[in-house]
Amino acid sequence: MSEDLSPSTRLIYLHGFKSSPKSQKAQSLIDFAQNELIELIDQGKLEVLVPTLPYKPEQAIALIEELILDSAKTVFIGSSLGGFYSIYFAERFHCKAVLVNPLVELDESLADTFLGHHINLYNGEEFEIEMSDAEYLLTLEQSNIKQQDNYLLLLETGDEVLDYKLAIKKFPKAAQVVIPGGNHRFESFEKYLPEIVEFAELKA
Repeated sequence: MSEDLSPSTRLIYLHGFKSSPKSQKAQSLIDFAQNELIELIDQGKLEVLVPTLPYKPEQAIALIEELILDSAKTVFIGSSLGGFYSIYFAERFHCKAVLVNPLVELDESLADTFLGHHINLYNGEEFEIEMSDAEYLLTLEQSNIKQQDNYLLLLETGDEVLDYKLAIKKFPKAAQVVIPGGNHRFESFEKYLPEIVEFAELKA
């Protein structure tokens, strides 16, 4: 029998719609891990992944599934649409998730924003989101969150894209950090990385 070489914990950051691993939050996480969690990484106990997510939701879900199909404990950090994906996987696999200004539910106005022609904010790639993509996204929505203690919400009230109150309503019993002001990018992310690590139970 071959030895299981998977890490004991895998921390996966899922970026938002039109975003990238080059975003400020993703890069802050990578830098923090290389400085503060390097002992765990060097020991093979922790793996930090920041994948480039396909624009098509079905392809994104397939990619994420490939990353977690082993014995490692998984913790997700999801921003915006990445938060929506994180909820889906946290409920499916009963794992922890940190949700940063997350998309938590779909509505008609969001569909209007999601559909059509888009340009990636970081690499300039152009892509199309079709009705079939929106319909698939609907199949991922989790209406009843059963294990709310698996979630940490990081919300800024100044989010100009998503209403932070929807996340509070959906996760009333989850751990919550609600910061007045700010924006959808959640500029204070780096400040809360130690709290994220504590919530994820990552210890050297």
